[in-house]
Amino acid sequence: METNMQTSQTVEIERTPEAEIKNLLNIIGVFIFAGLALTTVTNPLPAKYLKEYMLFIGGSAVTYYFLLNIYFIGDTWRKVFYASLALLGLGSLFMAVYLFINSSH
Repeated sequence: METNMQTSQTVEIERTPEAEIKNLLNIIGVFIFAGLALTTVTNPLPAKYLKEYMLFIGGSAVTYYFLLNIYFIGDTWRKVFYASLALLGLGSLFMAVYLFINSSH
């Protein structure tokens, strides 16, 4: 019976610049949404607005991380990312005009 000796090999994991950018954007997102949540402590809101503000932060965080992860999946998904971004931008413009026209002041 013979033993099969193998030397250990060091394996280096190469990180692509794309993975580093994704990691950086994830960390930036944590700081952004944690900072938004921290404003409820430093500048307290009335109780009736606190729930709406937290829902806004949660919805924004879900949208941010969803779009961020879709962008880094692949080339086909980047088209979905850009289309979603365009829809969000157009929706924001539409809401700004709508609120300007229908404001009571």
